[in-house]
Amino acid sequence: MQRRKKNFAELVCSRPQMWTVDETLPEVISFLSGVDYARQVATPEGDTYDGGSTRALLDWLTAEFSVLGMAANANWIAGLRDRYGTDQAALAAMQEYAGSLPADVDRRFEIGYAE
Repeated sequence: MQRRKKNFAELVCSRPQMWTVDETLPEVISFLSGVDYARQVATPEGDTYDGGSTRALLDWLTAEFSVLGMAANANWIAGLRDRYGTDQAALAAMQEYAGSLPADVDRRFEIGYAE
């Protein structure tokens, strides 16, 4: 049986209890935002930051849930809850999006889990 390797954002959304205290949607988004920021500032000078799955997922949230004239992340949680109804359904949608990313999205970070 061939196991599929999950990217980092997909892992976090599929098992939030491993990465957050209370497994909430706001915690997961905050955690992913923090990881993305840490990766940005840790990128050596002269290297291009590609962001991997965390950046791609945050970009998707921005594209789907941002409101013109407001901070990009100001409406993510409300938008996710409005569209998907529950935090669990929103996390499942985020996991589904992350799972649709190219298999090598996190190649630079050597992160993934075979499942």
